[in-house]
Amino acid sequence: MNSKWWSQETPVGPVHVVAAGNTVRALGFGATPSPDILGDADAHRDRGIARQLDDWFAATRHDFDLDVDLGTALGPFGRTVLETLRAEVGWGETVSYGELAAMAGRPRAARAVGAAMARNPVLFVVPCHRVVASGGALGGYGGPAGHGGAMLDIKRALLAHEGTVVADR
Repeated sequence: MNSKWWSQETPVGPVHVVAAGNTVRALGFGATPSPDILGDADAHRDRGIARQLDDWFAATRHDFDLDVDLGTALGPFGRTVLETLRAEVGWGETVSYGELAAMAGRPRAARAVGAAMARNPVLFVVPCHRVVASGGALGGYGGPAGHGGAMLDIKRALLAHEGTVVADR
C-alpha cells in the first residue's frame, strides 16, 4: 500500500503525518519525511486522519479511531507499553512512568517505559504526553534533537489542552 505524507498545522505547531490507508505510520515534529525513505510517498493528506487530528485539537474528539503502525524498533515490551498507554490512559488523565510500567506488567521497568515513550512513532494518537514523572512532575517529552525545551512547552500545552496542569519540578 502506498504511503502518504503531509504537514498539518496544529495549535502546537506543524506536525508531519505518514499514513498508509487508515493506518498512521508516523506522526510527529521535525523535518518533513523524505519521499525516498517512504517509497511511493505523495503530499496528499488523508482527509479522515486529518479531520480526526483537527477534531482532537478542537477538543470535539478525545480518542482516535485510527490504526497505528508501531514499527519494529520498539521490541515486545515497548509495544505493550504503547498499547497499554493508548488503551488505558484517557483524555485529561496522567500516569507516571512507574505506574505505566506496572500496568504493562513490569512494575520495575520505569526506565524502559521512558525509552518506549522516546521511540513512540505516533504522537497524540498514542498519547505519550500523558506520561509524567513520579510525584506529578512534567518529566520529558521526545522530539527532534535540539528541541528539548520547546518540546516540554508542547507537552505542557497538550496537557493543558486536555485540562491537566502539571508542575515543572
